[in-house]
Amino acid sequence: MTRSFRTATTGLAVALMLTGITASAHGFMGLSPWQTGIPGRLIQLRGTVVCTGCTLVEARRLQHDTYGNHFYLVTSPQGQLVLNLQAVSNPLWFDTVTFPRFSLRGEEGVLQPLSAPDTQAKEVELTGLLTTPRTLDVSAVIIQAPTPQTLDVSEAQTRQ
Repeated sequence: MTRSFRTATTGLAVALMLTGITASAHGFMGLSPWQTGIPGRLIQLRGTVVCTGCTLVEARRLQHDTYGNHFYLVTSPQGQLVLNLQAVSNPLWFDTVTFPRFSLRGEEGVLQPLSAPDTQAKEVELTGLLTTPRTLDVSAVIIQAPTPQTLDVSEAQTRQ
């Protein structure tokens, strides 16, 4: 009787131990890859603001580009705009942002320049952390001044 009790107790202890190991392994698998601090989520986007306060359809009509798959509708608490995306620093962007729209989150002072009407047709650079599949936590916005057209010296001489 004692021997069978000892065998049963040992078997039960082993079963509980294996169950505990399996449960903790499954617990690790449940972590979200979108948690902040996971490397590879820092993204820099560069593009041109097509229009502010418009939709994708209106932007495509303005640009005469009905199939513009590089246009993205960008929403933020300050409003929305359409960005003609020209460069992305991390190819992970195209794996996670599968729809042509995403949201920006950030401090009001950082995002405010994007919603200004005078940003239209200017090149912008956004730097941030991709925290969910379609949300970019913006840490920096750079708006490039339009480059003035340069006049070639040979053209200037022919005009005189």
